[in-house]
Amino acid sequence: MRLSRRTNTIILWVISIGLLLGMIITFTPTIGGFGGSASNEGETVLLVNGEPISELDVARARQNTLFSSVTEGQVGEDLELLLVEQLVNQEVFDQAAARTRVSGREVRAEVETFRESQGVAGRRNDQAYLQVIGRSGFDDQSFRAYIEEQLRRSEYEESLIEEVEVSDAEVETFYLANTDQYRSDERILARAIVVEDAQLAAELRERALAGEDFADLASENSVERADRGGALGAPQGSTEPQPVGRAALPQDVSAAAFALPGPGLTEVVESGQRAYLVQVEEHVPASLRPLDEVEEQVRADALAAQEAGVVQRHLEELSSQANVEVPEGSDIEYDDYAVARVGDEEILASDLALATYSNQQIQQNLNPQLAPLIVEFFKPTILETMIDRKLAYLGAEQLEADFVGSEAQVAEQALAFVSRDASVDEEAIDEYYQANARLFTIPAQADALRVEFGSQQAAEAFRSAALEGSEIEAAAEEQSGAMSELGTVREGQLEEALDRALFATDAFESLPDDEREVSDVLVLESEQPEGSEVDEGDAAADGEADDAAADEVAADDVAADEVAANDEAAADGPFGRKETFVVLVANRTPEQLRPLSEVRDQVEQAVLQAERAELSQQWLAGLREAIEVVNLLAQAQEEAATEAATEADAAGETEEPAAGAGSEDAAAEAEAAPASEGEAEGEGGAEVQDEGEPEPVTD
Repeated sequence: MRLSRRTNTIILWVISIGLLLGMIITFTPTIGGFGGSASNEGETVLLVNGEPISELDVARARQNTLFSSVTEGQVGEDLELLLVEQLVNQEVFDQAAARTRVSGREVRAEVETFRESQGVAGRRNDQAYLQVIGRSGFDDQSFRAYIEEQLRRSEYEESLIEEVEVSDAEVETFYLANTDQYRSDERILARAIVVEDAQLAAELRERALAGEDFADLASENSVERADRGGALGAPQGSTEPQPVGRAALPQDVSAAAFALPGPGLTEVVESGQRAYLVQVEEHVPASLRPLDEVEEQVRADALAAQEAGVVQRHLEELSSQANVEVPEGSDIEYDDYAVARVGDEEILASDLALATYSNQQIQQNLNPQLAPLIVEFFKPTILETMIDRKLAYLGAEQLEADFVGSEAQVAEQALAFVSRDASVDEEAIDEYYQANARLFTIPAQADALRVEFGSQQAAEAFRSAALEGSEIEAAAEEQSGAMSELGTVREGQLEEALDRALFATDAFESLPDDEREVSDVLVLESEQPEGSEVDEGDAAADGEADDAAADEVAADDVAADEVAANDEAAADGPFGRKETFVVLVANRTPEQLRPLSEVRDQVEQAVLQAERAELSQQWLAGLREAIEVVNLLAQAQEEAATEAATEADAAGETEEPAAGAGSEDAAAEAEAAPASEGEAEGEGGAEVQDEGEPEPVTD
């Protein structure tokens, strides 16, 4: 229990100091000691309440690739500020925890626990233990010092939250503001027959459709739950099914059962060398579980949020009271300026940097090429979200509710609380489904086989044989065709000609006694490698095939210009381009819109979320009217854009040539320059408009 508590508090400590999503500053000690002596720490670059942060501390923090990915421009300055801010936060927290006592016995116990977890416990494994910790740059002394520091932080945090509690009113508010966390999943009441022979399953399905009792069939034949008449979820001794979720059956089987629009019988589904048949008696939609059923979980969640809020507020208080100095000669800059004001509250540059660079997508793609997009689009967008969050946090005080947690948690709960009464009707569900049909459409796909021939005559012969019922493999072999499995493909995955034939044309005929179809003969051209030799026999065969094709075209009265074009292409074939003749054999599944009955829960949730978002935005709009909001970052960007435009105009006036000077070409260039500038402004402009991601159509 003690270890679990420590684990929890360490996680809360990590959250509280903002070391999020891979941004944890990894400590890598020097050889021979945990932190090294003052003589090898380097110059002091920052003082926090008089305690030094050294060049070595900064260098260690920069080992995190995040802080070295971009080092110049605005993004480089953001990352430098974020690095320094986190070093300061860590230092003030460590200073506050310094008076917490940790005994040598506690350290030894934690080290032993670590050794046991790594399989290196006991004196006989001392060398193996040293090798394990050595991979992270530790020796035994420095590792014990590291463990002591972690325990000190953990126990200090425990002292902050040991008396934290939540009231019944706070539990109820937390439940109402987080209802999505306490909803039951969609479930079914069903029975299943499980056998080891698909043919037997098919026979049992026919008998069930003919009217035989499914429970009796399950009792007589199923290898699972036969004593319960196949009832899913039924305890031993009962034959009545209980509501079960998707996890009660193998994935493919549950997908088939839950896809039924109502009560019914699935097809036979094979999974794990067994065959399944499911009779669904009732669909039980997802619903909010009552508070008395989930109260224990809600109370634990609310308490964890309350503890996180206590730690965050304590750290903020420590940081606000800290005296941070930059010694003379230090190359560190620490200017944590305000980027927005919401009422009497400020959003600082370090807050915006943390929110921006803790985003996983930005982290994973962070490089100098992405930097302009971060500055012009991502940061302004994220700042607007932070302003909304600050508004919601301030507005939460006006609501008749008892919220708990950090500022971000309280803001999210307040937004959910004001939108908790959102509801949807059948008309809204149908409108959303119709307007966003593409979201519920299964793309067309094909399970295809490609057969390639050296001449059109051979390809036509193969196609004819296939349509007459010949085996595909034998017919292809008879015409020296090269077969290759394309597998299951979707539109856009193959080369253009094959893709178009499979998904954009009806140039297929059904094969007898086969689910597959055969395509027309496709003529594909490819570049002939320079200097390659063409076998005379192949060239002659190609020429004969082309002559035959030309005669057939002429006989069909095709336009003369098409004949000429074909002749020209045929002539080019042996010398610059190579023709191949391809026939596709495929089982094509057209694009299919899933019925509303199948996706109704998904649609309902989407409409409900849209309604909640609308109510939340209305509330925020009211708060903006009552609380002054100043976006200082946007103001600065507008001023910079205006200044840049003014300088550009001034430069343009300065560069205008004197009247009568220069050649006619120079005069023409001078006349053309303003038009070019206008086009540049029209295409790019000083501002980048945030179009955002496309949203589903709702009306």
